[in-house]
Amino acid sequence: MIDFVKYKLDNGLVLIVHTDYSTPIAAFNLLYSVGSKNEDPERTGFAHLFEHLMFGGSANIPVFDEPLERVGGENNAFTSNDLTNYYITVPTENIETAFWLESDRMLSLAFSQKSLDIQKSVVLEEFNQRYLNQPYGDIWLYLRPLAYKVHPYRWPTIGQSPEHISRATLADVKNFFFSHYAPNNAILCVAGPVDPNEILELTHKWFGSIEPRKLANKSIPREPEQTEPRFLTLEREVPFNAIY
Repeated sequence: MIDFVKYKLDNGLVLIVHTDYSTPIAAFNLLYSVGSKNEDPERTGFAHLFEHLMFGGSANIPVFDEPLERVGGENNAFTSNDLTNYYITVPTENIETAFWLESDRMLSLAFSQKSLDIQKSVVLEEFNQRYLNQPYGDIWLYLRPLAYKVHPYRWPTIGQSPEHISRATLADVKNFFFSHYAPNNAILCVAGPVDPNEILELTHKWFGSIEPRKLANKSIPREPEQTEPRFLTLEREVPFNAIY
């Protein structure tokens, strides 16, 4: 059993703190309740694209990684169908750097056409490398819509098609950010040799002034009951036959 304390700020941000004195390192984890299931079917891949864009600079911090590396920290992120997660590990005495960095990203990205074009190219290359140009890579582009006909689980986090990413505009990106990246749509979890009261104080200091935002519609279409099996046979130049 893991002991923790839980708080909720006036702007909707949920804070969870776990104290663990067995390590000198603190883990700072910021989870946003947005994944590929929250995307427009005509604009898929945006949640994953945002995972990349979030490292391209924010309102007051042009380069995310440099300040963190100076204080011995590391960071990464991942996207799923249901959520987007950003995490930092840093020596506990330097944890306020994590608060500074992540609060500025929540406040606003440094939106620019250059940053968008760069990250679109990165994501498109990832799409080609992982899904289109390796054996069995495209299976999820066919298996998901075979399993789901209505629910947005029918496309992978990378998106339905590279064209959805290549067509993304700066206006699309801004709208997605301000509809999902908000304190009232996030959970912050801090674990390590920390005092919960001090972490709460830092959370108020760095996140408390960020206004809650009007979130996008969270309703998800219900998948109808399946009444018969579905099959699909694909022929590709692959080393061996595969059954999924």
